[in-house]
Amino acid sequence: MKAEVDMPVKDGLKKSLVGVIDDGTKTVRFVIFEAERSEELTAYQIDKTEVQPQEGWYEQDPMEILNHIKTCADNAIGQLTELGYSKEDIVTLGITNQRETTIAWDKYTGEPLHPAIAWNDIRTDSTVDAILAKLPDRNKNYLKNISGLPISPYFSALKMRWLKDNIKSVRRASRDKRLLFGTVDSWIVWNLTGGPQGGLHITDVTNASRTLLMDLDTLNWDPMLCRLFGIHRESLPQIRSSSELYGVVKDGSILDGIGISGILGNQQAALVGQNCLQAGQAKNTYRSGCFLLYNTGTRRVHSTHGLITTLAYKLGPNAPPVYALEGSIAVAGGAMKFLRDNLGLVRDVARDTELVAGQVFSTGDVYFVPAFSGLYAPYWRKDARGIICGLTAFTTKNHIIRAALEAVCFQTRDILEAMNKDCGMPLGKLHVDGKMAANHLLMQLQADLIGIPVLRAHTWDMSALGAAVCAGHATGVWAVDQWRHHATPNDTFLPTTTDDDRDARYTKWKMAVQRSLGWATTKKSIAMTGQAKRKSSMVTLNHSSDVPSSPPQSRKASLVDGLSIDYDRLGNPIKDEGVDNSVQELIKFSARKFSVFVPVQNEEVTILDDAEYFMSKKECDYGMCQCCQPKKKLTNWETIEEIIENDPEIIFDSDDNPIVVDPNAFPSSFANGVDLNRPACKIPEVFTHICNKLSHTTLM
Repeated sequence: MKAEVDMPVKDGLKKSLVGVIDDGTKTVRFVIFEAERSEELTAYQIDKTEVQPQEGWYEQDPMEILNHIKTCADNAIGQLTELGYSKEDIVTLGITNQRETTIAWDKYTGEPLHPAIAWNDIRTDSTVDAILAKLPDRNKNYLKNISGLPISPYFSALKMRWLKDNIKSVRRASRDKRLLFGTVDSWIVWNLTGGPQGGLHITDVTNASRTLLMDLDTLNWDPMLCRLFGIHRESLPQIRSSSELYGVVKDGSILDGIGISGILGNQQAALVGQNCLQAGQAKNTYRSGCFLLYNTGTRRVHSTHGLITTLAYKLGPNAPPVYALEGSIAVAGGAMKFLRDNLGLVRDVARDTELVAGQVFSTGDVYFVPAFSGLYAPYWRKDARGIICGLTAFTTKNHIIRAALEAVCFQTRDILEAMNKDCGMPLGKLHVDGKMAANHLLMQLQADLIGIPVLRAHTWDMSALGAAVCAGHATGVWAVDQWRHHATPNDTFLPTTTDDDRDARYTKWKMAVQRSLGWATTKKSIAMTGQAKRKSSMVTLNHSSDVPSSPPQSRKASLVDGLSIDYDRLGNPIKDEGVDNSVQELIKFSARKFSVFVPVQNEEVTILDDAEYFMSKKECDYGMCQCCQPKKKLTNWETIEEIIENDPEIIFDSDDNPIVVDPNAFPSSFANGVDLNRPACKIPEVFTHICNKLSHTTLM
């Protein structure tokens, strides 16, 4: 009987198994691989529920993600018996996840404090405005030399900041030192390894590099960026490599007792799965979004053409980090669903987009820019919106559908053009995967519009395979050196058009993109317009009483427009667990607009206006440079944080002029209260001293 059970094992040789948790934007999967084989042995997946409470907002249920993981693991492992394997043959687990999606939870109860904010959510537009308002020339690339990323709603730090600014439970948890922030990989690992009972709060370098908080050189949380965004390091996970034994599952599920040894963001995992482990190789994944990664090896390339610098992987604690240039496209497969759900042009996305679009030989000069929530790389324009242009009386739905397919290809060419300029090495071939890659017409259009061969993997999801490689490498069952020379089966699409034809069509595409810009003209925030100075003149701060001079006419009496205090039935003010609501709201909207130093009870409130000062600081100022004597260097995090906390703070008066408040320059009586009779601008010696330290501020 045992011989019959063993028969299904491939080649009659039983190999070690590697399980992978694959959390995507739309689905959760559990996949099992035989070590050193690229074909999936078993897999099971469940669709996720994504809620859209407002236009441009996308939320997911963190608890649903965990429940789906357990269900998928149960079903996938249940299939092993028929194949001659059992759960005991799974030697380790890998995790790959949607990146930038952010979760906040309570470390003592394990409860999420808010639904997960998905990577493509744009609710943080106002937060971005508040930051850009205080940066020189409103330069969205001001932080790229540290983090590799532009300031965009796409990245996790903005989502963390929004949660702290807008969600009371998150603010309270932060004040009580029980808040944990993380991307989805951190949430999964923390829960699998024990949760409130000693769960590991970790992430890997690839996910950390998507937060806007990690220094790409040190591979650690940057203290100045954490201060800038108001995120405490204690709430962030520890950064680890992509391939090492992190811990063991202790959640009582079917996975209990299995080690976890690989974590990568899904696009970096696909890079590994596609075997693009040499500098100069690139892959593109076609899903709801589209993500093109170009391996630059151990060389960190600073993009000057709209791309981002990210970690590709780090295969072990002592292995060198490998970097990549990335171009992210917000809408790819999402455009096809738009044609189905909003316009009713297709019924079955997978079948009809290829069949209907193939009935015409061109788009009829129609161009579709699917900038539904702005454009990502290389434009980074959140004010862009989708357009269809070039319509004539002869345009049919076939032309529009074909134009939607070409839009994906044109956006890919945008990124490749930028990569060629940044690296100086034109790409020779493009590896592709993802569900949309099954569309033969799309793949041929892609080859035609970029002018190089397109190699499509036989497995549509290479992310799970890449995570399996990294997890197996850490446990010694999947040698990366051998994987580098593994020939992954693929289909090849060769270009069939001339250079003149593809360049002419690309020129028209660029014209269409220009017409999509500037459509989103939303009302500017208080931080952008300086309206706070007029609001502040209407308010008198009085710490002896929080009640306005006139009795409340309702439960919520207005203090000034946009600022309010809640009252109970007896007319007594309701405070937010010790936080003065009026001061809290004033600080939130306009703290640095006051020409006085206003201390608040919540020490975590920072309004990001001191960006110019902190970004002008050099490594030498913190003893972290290579040029200083070793004895002068500081490697202790607490010491660095203490220096930062003691640095003078930049505030702004009603005319947006910078004023510097040095906490060590005032008497304790001033530091303990609001002294309206002694504005900081009346201390010229402090101002002079600090202005000499600032690169962008003068006394003139």
